[in-house]
Amino acid sequence: MLAKLLVLVACVAADPALDYKPYASTDGRFKALFPGMVKTETKDIAAGGKTLKLTLDSVEVTDGVLFLVTFIDAPDDVAAKPATTRLDKVRDGNKGDDGKVLLDKPIELGAEKLPGRDLLIDKSSFHLRNRAVIAGNRVYQVMVQGTKEFVTSKEVDRFFDSFEVTK
Repeated sequence: MLAKLLVLVACVAADPALDYKPYASTDGRFKALFPGMVKTETKDIAAGGKTLKLTLDSVEVTDGVLFLVTFIDAPDDVAAKPATTRLDKVRDGNKGDDGKVLLDKPIELGAEKLPGRDLLIDKSSFHLRNRAVIAGNRVYQVMVQGTKEFVTSKEVDRFFDSFEVTK
C-alpha cells in the first residue's frame, strides 16, 4: 500500500498542474498558450557561412520540464529547398547523436496548410516533443521537454494545439 502511495505521489510531482495564459509574439508572428511567464531570448547561430538569429520564447515549469517556441528565418537559398528536406534537418538536429526518433509524422497547420512535422525524440535523460512548421523562410519549433508520459499528455496537447502562425 505504501509503495502504491509513493508511486502516486511521484506521478503527481512529475506532472505539474499547468495554468495556461495567452501569449502573442509580434516579432515572431505567432500566438500560443504558455503555462507561465514567457522568457524571450535570442541567440546567434552560425549556418552555412552566415549568422542567423534564433529567437526562443520559453517557460520552465519545473526542473527538467520546459515549454518553448523557437523561430529562425532561413536564407533564401535554404528556404527554396523542399519542405521535406528542411524538416528532415530539423528532426536530425534535434535527435543529435544520442537521440532516438519515436514519432515522425507529417502535418499541415492552419488554413494555409503550412507544412510541418510532429516529432517525439527519446534523448535518454528526457523526451522531446516537437512540432516543426515552415511558413515561408521562417521555421517554427513548438517544443516540450520532460518525461515521455508528460510530453505526450493531454495537458501538453493543449500547448501544441494552441500554436498558431499569425500575420
